[in-house]
Amino acid sequence: MFNLPVDQEIYLRTFHPDDAEMLFRLLEQNRSRLRPWIDPSALPETAKATRIFTIECYFGSLDPLAAIDSPYFEEVGHYFPPPDPPMEMGIWVGDHLAGAMNLSFLKDSHFAAEFGYWITEQKEGKGIIMRCISALMDYAIDDMEIERFVIGCALNNQRSRAVAERLGYRLQATIPNGEVVGEFIYDRVVYGMRSTAWLERKKAIVQT
Repeated sequence: MFNLPVDQEIYLRTFHPDDAEMLFRLLEQNRSRLRPWIDPSALPETAKATRIFTIECYFGSLDPLAAIDSPYFEEVGHYFPPPDPPMEMGIWVGDHLAGAMNLSFLKDSHFAAEFGYWITEQKEGKGIIMRCISALMDYAIDDMEIERFVIGCALNNQRSRAVAERLGYRLQATIPNGEVVGEFIYDRVVYGMRSTAWLERKKAIVQT
């Protein structure tokens, strides 16, 4: 199961079924503010649906045969992870779940990946998302051979756009009506950064 330390306090870890109760409680506390921006599939609406979601996330981190042998296999109706499932992780601050992050391959390439994320209102504005993306980019470059990263969001999602821009991502496209979130439809902005640019940016920061 994936577990990535971000700093002394923060880490990213694959969701596990044991996290379901904590995740559902956090979703209920933040659902109204997340709902306009996050796809409904990532915001399960019942405790049972949240548990199934965490099992599927957990299975995505396992070897397919290990998923079949898991005690949770029958609980999700013999669900079998798709090829190249997204990495679905909780953002943990100490022992407390603070949000979620995912990294998924783009459909046209195994060398390009897109981030998705949300964080609880209490932890918003503290730079946690930026630190998590930075750490995950380093991991993806070194261990997954990712060459290009993408962050896409609604044009008027100012907080998500600010994350991309502060990390040095460049605006690559604006797609009219390209962001569909349930019943919400927005213009979509797409930010990108190549791995080489990220490494150069880090090097420049160290040298200053």
